[in-house]
Amino acid sequence: MAHFYDLSNLNSSQQNIGDFLRLPATSYPYFYAWILAGIWFIITLTLYYKGKERFGKENLLSCMAISSFSILVLSLVGTILTIISLEIMIYILVISLTIMIIWFFSN
Repeated sequence: MAHFYDLSNLNSSQQNIGDFLRLPATSYPYFYAWILAGIWFIITLTLYYKGKERFGKENLLSCMAISSFSILVLSLVGTILTIISLEIMIYILVISLTIMIIWFFSN
């Protein structure tokens, strides 16, 4: 993992786009976790209000489980590209699976 705390030692001939994407997470490791939480929140509310508009009522827990699955896939891709650390991936995995299991057993 590249450790950049500022752009002074960044040489563009030796680095790639992945190193630039890792740059915010070097100073604050939960940067992408908050970004993914915001995306999860937007997807959840979009699904909820679109379903409420279309069908008249919607289950918020099912919208949360669907958006948790999408965030789980995004965090897996981020972990493969080494943008997201394994610790953050484990947190996202546990929270997402908890929401999915609660939704599965509530139906």
